[in-house]
Amino acid sequence: MKERGRLSKEEILDMPLGSLITTISRSHMAFLFSEIEKLGIGGQFQFLMGLAREDGIIQEELASRFHLNESTIARALRKLEDAGMVQRKVDENNRRRKIITVTEKGRAAVDAISEIDKKWEERVQSLSLDEKNKLKEMLQVLAVESMELMYEFRKGKR
Repeated sequence: MKERGRLSKEEILDMPLGSLITTISRSHMAFLFSEIEKLGIGGQFQFLMGLAREDGIIQEELASRFHLNESTIARALRKLEDAGMVQRKVDENNRRRKIITVTEKGRAAVDAISEIDKKWEERVQSLSLDEKNKLKEMLQVLAVESMELMYEFRKGKR
């Protein structure tokens, strides 16, 4: 008997590429969320990770990078700010812009999240390290191509 909420191997084998990637992503996110809750943050961790790569970015640019509206970003940043993970400062050259920087507490959380991510990758053991690296390279190519298609689609819609 099939376990409730669990896909069968046959269902997985019948999935198109996009659905396979989504399934992997969802299981990865479920693992991350179960661990990240302990750090006192939730879905905002993605923004924190993005900010750590580009500290000092303005709020509008962050919204653009994540393809979200500024009010969604503002709510996420407020939660990160309340948790002591980021600071928002007014840009002295343009008082309407806010520059976001990651705090020491935020950097410690980024390090912890990176370790959680490594733990997930170690638990996915059916591929060798070489196979994982090749798969990652192929998925990076598909991700770039997919993003370009999305930009093209959005540009045509505007």
